[in-house]
This record gives sequence, structure tokens and C-alpha cells, in this order.
Amino acid sequence: MKILVMGFKYMNTDKLGRREFIKYGLISSLFFLSGCSTSQEKLALRGIYNSFPSEFVNSLSKSWEFFPIKDIELKKFSYNSILQEKTDLLVLNDGWISDLPINSLREIKADKIRQNFSKQTDSFLDGLGDDYKKKVLPLAVSPWVILFRNEDSLALKNRNSWEVVLSSSLANQIVFPNSPYLLISIAQKIGLVNDFSKIKSQAKTFDDRNALNWVVSGRANAAVLPLSSCVDSLIKDPRLSILLPQEGSPLNWTVLVSPSMYPKSFPTEWFDSLWGPTYFRRVISKGFLPPTNLSDLRRKNINLPQSYQSIFLPEESVWNKCWSLPILSFQKKKDLAINWNNS
Repeated sequence: MKILVMGFKYMNTDKLGRREFIKYGLISSLFFLSGCSTSQEKLALRGIYNSFPSEFVNSLSKSWEFFPIKDIELKKFSYNSILQEKTDLLVLNDGWISDLPINSLREIKADKIRQNFSKQTDSFLDGLGDDYKKKVLPLAVSPWVILFRNEDSLALKNRNSWEVVLSSSLANQIVFPNSPYLLISIAQKIGLVNDFSKIKSQAKTFDDRNALNWVVSGRANAAVLPLSSCVDSLIKDPRLSILLPQEGSPLNWTVLVSPSMYPKSFPTEWFDSLWGPTYFRRVISKGFLPPTNLSDLRRKNINLPQSYQSIFLPEESVWNKCWSLPILSFQKKKDLAINWNNS
């Protein structure tokens, strides 16, 4: 009698003993199982590629595949329709969270990670409310900063405060984000409670997508944007400088959510890899911080320009004053828009 064993020629079983026959049978089974495992479909991570550093993808295990979302797709279809495609995890900016229907997400179980979150991270999650709190996992955070072009040539007042944006030399010269909510939170930090006309009069335009280009090209003298959005230009262009105000700053969160079809628990090893010794220095040098306590990071040797050390790794006294923007109800959004437009 002859049989075909996977990867071997026909073998004459009449000349094989019982032990040898079992051995070849096991080898055949292993080949079969190996073939099954390599044909398994990879897990899908989706996100706008330019919104986070390559390390977010490079630290993934080989069982994952990244599918970039183009800006034009998001403008046309929104995240909710994108989630109809195969998506195991979605990485996005926290400003988009409220656009995701809560019933399209499932809880992300990552207790080990959540136990090590910082007070800032816990505060951010509390601000999302009970509906989203367990369905959103913060991956990284970056503070909003003020980017200047040729700062020394500007007659600036209160250089260490958000009040610097009210300097007469910046009138009609600042690019603000297109977010009344964020700007009102900044205005309230410097005592502008209901009259926001002073800040609005300083605006060149409201364009967070192209803020960096406005400043680099010289069409504006300053911009308010996340640190992570301007790091590369900041390092390369000596005309640029940044300020993280002493009152603290709004925080820009990069988060993960999972659609309801995601069948497995969160890949904790990915988070550990991203913020482990291989990648964390590179991620921090690109303007991102982990959602865990920063005290350990300050004791590590991170290669950062000396003049920007206190911004990339803020002092505790400043970092503790930073704040996250809670999700607003429809009525509160409406009231905020009325206050902003009437100022």
C-alpha cells in the first residue's frame, strides 16, 4: 500500500513500522495546520495616515494590516460609513468621537492598560460620559501650542501666556482652529468669559487643516495647532518657534475604537510595543505623549532639542493645568454656537 504524505513522495507503507507511520501522519497534519494559519485573514486597522506617526503602524504585529483613510473619503462619507467596511480597530482624533453612533462601537477590554492611565487620561475619559468611556481607548496625546514665525521680530506681550494672542502685532495674523468650542475654552482661561470679540479680531482665518502652511509660507505670523502637527517643520525651519502657555493647554487625543463586529480583545502587546523601548523615544520626538504617567519618562534619556525639552515633556506644574474638552450635548453645542456668533 502506498500513500502520499504532504511534502513527501509516495511512500510504501508495507515497509513502514507502526511508529514510522504515525510519525509521518503527524508531519502531514502539521503541514496542513500550517497552511490553514497562513491563509487566515489579517485584522484590519483603519485611520488617516498623516494624522499619526508611522510608529503607530510599524509597532503592529504581522497579524494586522493597516488600511489608510484618505481625507477626501472622510469628507465625503464620514467615519460611520467607513466603519461598514472590515474594521477591527479605528484610530482617530477625539474631535470625531461624537460623530460615531454609540451602538456602532463595542467595549474595548484592556484592563491592564487602563489601570496605568494618568489623571489627565482619566479626566478625558470621564468627560466622554458613560456611553463612550469604556468604548474609547486613548493611545496618545499632544498639547495644542502656539506656533510663531520670526518671533523675535514681533512685539509680543505676555509671551508665556495665552494672552500673547491678544498682542497688537498679531492682529489679523493668527490662524485659529475652526473650533469655537476649543477657542472659547482658551478665552475663558485668560478671563474672557462671554465676550470673545477680542480673540476673533486677531484671526487671519479659522483653518486647522492648513494652519502650518499659513505660517511657513509667511501668510500668517502665528497659528494655534497641536504640537504633533508642526514638529517636523519646527526642527527644520529656524524661523519657527513654539509656546506651551503657563496656564496649560487643550489636549488633542489620538484614540482607538472598535466596531461591533470586532471579535477579540484589545491587542495589549501592540500598546506595550508602541510605548516600549524600541519606539517611545521616536514617538515623543514627534510631539506625542503616552496616556500613562509622565514622571518615568522625564527620568529617561530622550534625545530632544534642549530649547524644546519643556514642551515635548512638559513640567508637571504646566501639564497638570492642561485640559480636555468634554463631549457636549446637542443643546450645549447650540448654546455655545450662539455665544460665539453673537460676540
